[in-house]
Amino acid sequence: MPYLLFGLLLAYPFAEVMSLIWLADAIGTAWTVVWMVASFACGVLMLRHSRLAVGLKLMNDMRSGQVGVNSLFGIARYFVAAILLIIPGLISDVIALVLLLPWKSKSNLGQTKVDDGIIDAEYRRVDPIDETPRIER
Repeated sequence: MPYLLFGLLLAYPFAEVMSLIWLADAIGTAWTVVWMVASFACGVLMLRHSRLAVGLKLMNDMRSGQVGVNSLFGIARYFVAAILLIIPGLISDVIALVLLLPWKSKSNLGQTKVDDGIIDAEYRRVDPIDETPRIER
């Protein structure tokens, strides 16, 4: 197992360089350099404005009552995607773009249900008014 991990660690930079070479061969060197500069700039801007994005997301989740593990995973995905965009290479950029997709989780782990179909109320019984005339004494 440690050899597999070591082999993957050595193979990843090689795969990144090879993907850049194949991309430069397919679309041209200038467009590949533009792609790398643009992805680096996007990653830096995402990290620079991450405090604002995290704050707005947490405020929105707190207002809707949905703060939980899923919202925290969304924030972690944002940070990892920003780091992957900074790393030069096509594979890391594709992984970052997949992480930035809006995922809908089926898990309700750490979240409270907003609408569970139960209506909580108090009631009292009111008898209908009898319309028949009463005998006065």
